[in-house]
Amino acid sequence: MWHQPIATAVVEFRRGPMCTYVREHPFGLLPGFANLYCLDGAHRLRWVADWPSADDPCARIVDEIDSTLVLESAGGAIVRLDAASGRLLSVSRPLEAAV
Repeated sequence: MWHQPIATAVVEFRRGPMCTYVREHPFGLLPGFANLYCLDGAHRLRWVADWPSADDPCARIVDEIDSTLVLESAGGAIVRLDAASGRLLSVSRPLEAAV
């Protein structure tokens, strides 16, 4: 079965348990629409990330640790999402770590 791709400019894929995390280049996306989403095993949209800032898109999928997806924003913030739902768990900004 073939599906129309969601992607406008896919930059990165990462396999998760029974899913695939996808990061797109943020250029061309609707304002406020996160550039990170998750597809299920049949490549259907499972969730779009509850991303903390439209001005600081996802720049890198770092890791998945104990059902938490760890990501880095373009501005260097470390973002943690619930891997099952895409819900925002926490954000650590670079300046907070330095203080």
